[in-house]
Amino acid sequence: MGTPWIIEGKIDDRWPINTRGNIGEVFPEVLTALGYELGVIPAERAWRSAYDDLGIMSKGDFTTDDPVIIGLYGGYAYLNLSFLRMMGVRAPGSSAEAIDVSFFGEGNPPPYEPRKGDKSIGSSLRILKTVLSALGTKELPPIVEDSFTRTAAFEARRPALDAPDEELLRYLFSFPASFEPVFANHMKTTAIAAIVSGVLADASAAAGEPGLVTHLVGAAGGVRSAQYSQDLYAIAERVRDNPDMSAAFDEGVDGLLDRIADLPAGEEFRTAFASFIADHGQRGPNDWEISSRTWDNTPELALLAIDTMRKAGHDLSPSTRLGDDDANRQAAIAKVRPHLNFLDKGNFDKAIKAVPFWSQAREATRDRAVRIMLPVKQVYRELVRRGAERGGVADPVAVALLYPKTELRQYLNDPSSMAATIAERSALHARFSAVEPPFFIASQSEVLTIEDLEAQQTADVVKAVTGDVLTGNAGCSGVARGNVRVVLDPAEAHDFEPDEVLVAPLTDPSWTPLFLPAAAVVVNVGALMSHAVIVARELGIPCVIAVEGATEKLTTGMEVEVDGTAGTITVL
Repeated sequence: MGTPWIIEGKIDDRWPINTRGNIGEVFPEVLTALGYELGVIPAERAWRSAYDDLGIMSKGDFTTDDPVIIGLYGGYAYLNLSFLRMMGVRAPGSSAEAIDVSFFGEGNPPPYEPRKGDKSIGSSLRILKTVLSALGTKELPPIVEDSFTRTAAFEARRPALDAPDEELLRYLFSFPASFEPVFANHMKTTAIAAIVSGVLADASAAAGEPGLVTHLVGAAGGVRSAQYSQDLYAIAERVRDNPDMSAAFDEGVDGLLDRIADLPAGEEFRTAFASFIADHGQRGPNDWEISSRTWDNTPELALLAIDTMRKAGHDLSPSTRLGDDDANRQAAIAKVRPHLNFLDKGNFDKAIKAVPFWSQAREATRDRAVRIMLPVKQVYRELVRRGAERGGVADPVAVALLYPKTELRQYLNDPSSMAATIAERSALHARFSAVEPPFFIASQSEVLTIEDLEAQQTADVVKAVTGDVLTGNAGCSGVARGNVRVVLDPAEAHDFEPDEVLVAPLTDPSWTPLFLPAAAVVVNVGALMSHAVIVARELGIPCVIAVEGATEKLTTGMEVEVDGTAGTITVL
């Protein structure tokens, strides 16, 4: 038998198909025991609660309390495609295929095969009520304010970081109860945003031009995931206009905040940057993982984004790029609306008005669901620091491989007693991190061991050449040309230049400061509801998603043309 990961789920016979689609953005890396027990398990409970409230879940859907919607196989997190398709199967006028397009985007998933219990009249009626209410939305829904209130309350309860170990541990272990309702809010807004966007996607398809949905959805304005980039750009402009600050950045971002302390503009920069971190410090790569880097604990990530932005020789303001956004939307409406019947026209008109509010709500509740993790990450890192001081390891990810409610306390009391366990699991973590998990898993037999996964990594990838056209899905409209820059980690984007085409495996909001100086964005994984798409729309940047193997087929320095409406990348 091969080597398993330290935590493994079991494929549910009722809901067998799982995918890395969509979840690859928010859990791109191998999961830790800490992230699984304190994050994934309460997230599963919250997801079920949200879908029950919306009418999507039907009695008898699950026979176990173990995570099914969020699966963990071969070290990586998966979403249960079989169950999430029920949102389309049970929603009047929708379909399993519509959910695939909205959420998962890439590859050819196993086709939907109806099973007994899939359809539910009770669920359909409840979902219809949800849809009608959502289409009537004329302002930001109250659920957003609820997430802000709950998050602020949890932050206020954080103990001082010099509190005793036990007090910090109690706070750490209290996280799931506070996280659940905030994450449930995010799942509700995500589902509703998908339903409302789906009305526009269906209308575009009915008109014979599915790519027009990018214009119909357009920029919502006020989307928090895009605000990070705009706030950083305001700081970058000040750096660009000050020769002393520009010279300091030319020396690199490591140690920058200390080096500029005596500069005339240094204090102003430090104040503005501290304000940015206070507002947005919760973000970072892999930001659903409690042991992950954030702008709060690794400010160099944000400084690197400022460094890239300040090098741009022209205005990067989104308002410049979005100048024709409304005109494009109105032209798309004029093309699509005549193809709809009377009832569909009514829903289409409502969806056009409602979609900005649900796009904003989805990103705002997501932002709060990550924000509520910030004080937990601060507490956890303090515990890691104390463990290292007592002879343990300094790497937060390595310590997170311990089971939090049993092994972590023992580690803090006697770090040497867990040294061999941490070393063994860290080696296994490195092996899983070096492989690419399968995009779809449809049975227990398809859950691969690390030996199987390593054996699959030997296949050669055929590089794209001049004249090749890579095809994905439309993300954000527009056409742009530029040289490719393949970036696998936002922390390693030191060489990224303004007006290059950012090619990434996937992106979460922590990547979005790199969007602003980019000519266009291309990602391996993504769908209509992906964060890359939502943020690209807000910033007015052409974007193509679900381009299988883009980071391997495209090479840094290639000149390409990206067509965000057609969903193509042409190698020039």
